Amino acid sequence: MKRIFTGIIIATFLLANVEFTKAQSFEEVVESGVADANTYLGHYMNPVASSIGNGLANGWYNTAKPHKTLGFDLTFNINMATIPDAAKTFEFVEAEYDNISLANPANSSLPTFIGGSTDQNLVISGNREVAGGQSIAYDETIGAPDGILDDLDYPGPLAIPTPTVQLGVGIVKNTDLIIRFTPQISVGDFAFQSFGFGVKHDFKQWIPGMKLLPFDLSGLVAFNRLNTTYQINEAEGQVAEFGASATTVQAIISKKLLFFTPYAGLGFNIVRSNFAMKGDYQFDGGSEPYTVTDPIDLSFDGSGEPRFTIGARVKILWVLALNVDYTIQRYNTLSVGLGLNIR
Repeated sequence: MKRIFTGIIIATFLLANVEFTKAQSFEEVVESGVADANTYLGHYMNPVASSIGNGLANGWYNTAKPHKTLGFDLTFNINMATIPDAAKTFEFVEAEYDNISLANPANSSLPTFIGGSTDQNLVISGNREVAGGQSIAYDETIGAPDGILDDLDYPGPLAIPTPTVQLGVGIVKNTDLIIRFTPQISVGDFAFQSFGFGVKHDFKQWIPGMKLLPFDLSGLVAFNRLNTTYQINEAEGQVAEFGASATTVQAIISKKLLFFTPYAGLGFNIVRSNFAMKGDYQFDGGSEPYTVTDPIDLSFDGSGEPRFTIGARVKILWVLALNVDYTIQRYNTLSVGLGLNIR
C-alpha cells in the first residue's frame, strides 16, 4: 500500500520533475481516519499544488498592444512559480485532528512535500470499524512523513515548471481572444489535459486624449484549468485525480522600441486546486483488514494574491519573438516564452 501512495504523489505532481524515493507513512496516516488524513495531507501537499496553480496564471501576454483583426501569435511558455522557504514546513495544530497527536509536542514544525527530513513521530489512536461491523481500538506510533529535499540535488529555489501553449487572435475593437488547449495526452496509466481562454482589450481607446500618448494600455481577464489522472487499478475503479485552475485579472502597459518591447502588469489572480483518490482501498489494520472508500479529497484555495509583473519581448527574427518576465507575488514566478507573431 505504501508503494501505491508514493506512486500517486509522483504521478500527480509529475511536472515537479523530482524523484520521491523514501518509503513514507501514508498508509498509517490514512488509518487515522479519512478526516485526519485529508487535513494532514492538505498541509503536506499544499506548496506543490499552489506552485502549479500560480504557474498557470502566467504567460498570458508579452505586450499590451492587441493584434490587428485576424493577426495572431502562437506562443510556448514555461512558467516556474518559486515555492517560498516558509512553505517547506507547516505547523501541526493538534486541535485540527481527532486521532493524531505529536509524540513530542515541543516540536510542532513538520515538513511539507518539498521540505526535508524529520525525526518527529505521530501518535495515532482511536477506534476503527472492521469487517462485521465491529469496532476495535488502536494505538500506534509512526514516523512523520519526510519531504524530498534531502534526496533532491537542486541548484536553486524549488519551482514547478508549468508549460503552456496558446494562440492569440485579433478580433474587433483592438481586442485579442487568447486560447490555451492541450488535448488529452495519455502515457501508460497517466493522462493530462488542459484548456484556457482569455480576453485582452485596449481600453486606452475609450479614454479621451489617451490614444495620443506614446504607450499601449490594455486589460486582461483570463482563465486556465488543467486536469491529470492516474489509474491505480482500473479494474477496481481506483484512480487519483489532480486539477488546478487560475483566474487572472491584469492591467498591462507596454512601449514598443524597434525590436524591443518592455512591458509591466498589475493585478491579481485566484488560484484553486484539488487532489482526490477515488475507489475502495483495503488496509491491513493489524489483525483485522478493513476498506476505505474515496480516502482522499483535498481542496487548496487562497494561494492567489495581488501581483506585479515586469518583463520584455525581443524580436529575434521578423516573426519570432522571445519574452521573459518576472511576477512578484507570494509564489514569485519566472516566465520564458517563444512565439510566432503575425501582426
